[in-house]
Amino acid sequence: MFAFISVLLMGLALIGIGIYAIRNPYSWWFRRTGDDTEPSDLRIWYLKLMGKATIAFGAIVILMSFQHL
Repeated sequence: MFAFISVLLMGLALIGIGIYAIRNPYSWWFRRTGDDTEPSDLRIWYLKLMGKATIAFGAIVILMSFQHL
């Protein structure tokens, strides 16, 4: 049961990071250290795309957690 809960929480965390990447691509989390320039439109598009991919991966992790029940 502990394995199910821990993997479920990991999937929820991934989904949360993906949603945060889509809603706030200008965040300092997604910048290089010392990079103070504004991100380009291509970089914003890429961060939103990777946010969607992270949400999908989090959903797959949650579905795979059911094997621990």
